[in-house]
Amino acid sequence: MRKLYAEGLIDPEIFTIKTAALYAKGQEGILGATINPNPKTQMNQDGYIGLGALKGPHGDQLYSHIKVPAVWPGAFVITDKNKYPEATVRWIDHFYGDEGATFYFMGIEGQTYRKTDDGKLEFVEEITNNPDGLTMDQALAKYITWLGGSYPGYVQEKYFKGSESLPESIAVGKKAEPHRIPEIWNAFNFTEEETEFRSTVGSDIESYIGESEAKFITGAVPMSEWDKYVETVHKMGVDEYMAIYKQAYERYKNNG
Repeated sequence: MRKLYAEGLIDPEIFTIKTAALYAKGQEGILGATINPNPKTQMNQDGYIGLGALKGPHGDQLYSHIKVPAVWPGAFVITDKNKYPEATVRWIDHFYGDEGATFYFMGIEGQTYRKTDDGKLEFVEEITNNPDGLTMDQALAKYITWLGGSYPGYVQEKYFKGSESLPESIAVGKKAEPHRIPEIWNAFNFTEEETEFRSTVGSDIESYIGESEAKFITGAVPMSEWDKYVETVHKMGVDEYMAIYKQAYERYKNNG
């Protein structure tokens, strides 16, 4: 990674650029390769080819960029300030049904989507080929909210027509599927004591590793400092950090 960065093959802003700025740069057609649900919907770019799982120097080939079934557990909460929790639950439950989910992900029939003769749903031309040059996501953002982040919902292809459901995305998924990781883990549950460690020492370790990664790749820290970095991570408590995750995994596996 350091060599790629030094040769100018990695965007120099890779560690600082915000998502909106990244997509704007992508719309200029200057990104040779990118990890993206679909460059067409988010950058208005055709011609990208999904690579599937790259083969390593020893013949290893594994695709791990896969979302777990419950992507955002706890994406909806009711606080003690809510005077009508039952009504609130009924409201959110509506979006788990076909009618609510269609409204949530597709918008309003005749305005953002239409039904084809065979009963399938598809976005209207204003969304898929926006006259103002907006990407599909940008055009949709005027009408729907799920693009803004996590949400409570159950996604099915019949009413979700975002990046991942487009034909080229499906084709790329099939290309990667033979090399997918065999076991996908949901988020682990931790004890109160483990959570305390993760939020203090664990948080410091994660920050240090992330900052060091950027410094090594950009050259701010020379690779000759690598052993010192490894020693520091161990002194910070990475062995206990890994032991906590192992314990959480064992509970996860035994309760599965």
